[in-house]
Amino acid sequence: MSSPNNPPKILFVDDEDNVLKALKRLFVDENVEVLTASSGKEGLEILKNNEVAVIVSDQRMPEMTGAEFLEKSIKISPDSIRIVLTGYADIETAMYAINKGGASRYITKPWSDTELLITVLNAVETYNLKKENKQLTALVKKQNEELKKWNAELEIYVQQHTIDLTRQNKELMKLNEKLKKNFKDFISAIFRIIELQNRVIYTHSNNVAMIVSDMVNNLSLSNDERETIVIAAQLHDIGKIGTKDPLILKSMAEMTPEEKEEYIKHPLIGQSALDVVEDLRQVGILIRHHHEWYNGDGFPDRLKFDKIPLGSRVIAIADKFDRLSQNCNSEDCINATLKKIKNLSGSQFDPDLYEHLYNAVKSVIKLGESQDVEIEIKPVDLIEGMVVSRDVRSGTGLLLLKKGAVIDEKSIEILKRGYHLDPAKAGIFVYAKRKKP
Repeated sequence: MSSPNNPPKILFVDDEDNVLKALKRLFVDENVEVLTASSGKEGLEILKNNEVAVIVSDQRMPEMTGAEFLEKSIKISPDSIRIVLTGYADIETAMYAINKGGASRYITKPWSDTELLITVLNAVETYNLKKENKQLTALVKKQNEELKKWNAELEIYVQQHTIDLTRQNKELMKLNEKLKKNFKDFISAIFRIIELQNRVIYTHSNNVAMIVSDMVNNLSLSNDERETIVIAAQLHDIGKIGTKDPLILKSMAEMTPEEKEEYIKHPLIGQSALDVVEDLRQVGILIRHHHEWYNGDGFPDRLKFDKIPLGSRVIAIADKFDRLSQNCNSEDCINATLKKIKNLSGSQFDPDLYEHLYNAVKSVIKLGESQDVEIEIKPVDLIEGMVVSRDVRSGTGLLLLKKGAVIDEKSIEILKRGYHLDPAKAGIFVYAKRKKP
């Protein structure tokens, strides 16, 4: 683009000096620089050293006609706007100048000053617009090339970053799986400590956990929610560790006021014991409320209805069933216990959970159904799907696997490791199908 300090240039070519002077005077008040040449040859020399926006040439000149001059000027200044001046008698040659010399139009002599002025200034504006467009096109091309380069570099970066993220995600997944395994092992370790401290609490907690595990599988819960409730069921009586067995075996109706005061503290003790582990805080909340009654008569906070966490409600009904069925050895006894629980639904227990308890009991507790024989095998001979017929203990008496457990890949690994670190005198007792005669 031109500016007042750098005005566009116009070249007038005519062999008549008075014509050139007249043309120059016509543009004296315009923001343009006027160049003049008295021949086509001189005009070509001027073009070699100047950026000319508009070339106005007379058609009839000696040595070189306007059409010839304009044609040659294309090689030197291809972007200039070309106009030819011609008399009425030379219209055909003017057309030649347009066709061969690249002229955009012609102006007849004698010309109208106003028409000529407007035509040339419009041509200057056209030249400026074309020049600006050319510059913008070049700029866009350059930017597109740079953008293409950036895109290529970005694509490489994204690919590399994706590879890095994929690798990091795999590492995080492995770490997460390891953390989950460590967490489960930690829970198992706590559960074994409970067994060593108090066998009564351990057996009861294990029974409750089995019933709860079956119940939550039929509730609309996420896997994490189910796992949290089952862990809470395993640890729901952890607050009773250290309590004397006679007190544990008593019902609250049989307790003295002092014993009752001590007993009702165990949910709070259990929550406090687990609260130091962030991942067990939700478990602690479920433990705190597993003695709440559906009608609000429970403890420690006298919550009622849906204010009691669902996990606590599930543990409560399973806990009561196991306590009432401790001495049951028949299906009639189990059914009688279930009937007692049903009668307490709506007051002590959430009535919507009875059916889930009933189905879980029928699934978990199967009296007199086994037609299998018991065999003793070594850890190396274990096969997934076998059922443990007796509690499996290490040489020092630590429980490795509970009676009734189904052997899977993880339990085989645990038993092999347990027998290696703390060998037991006996093998592992499992059920084997009785062969038909």
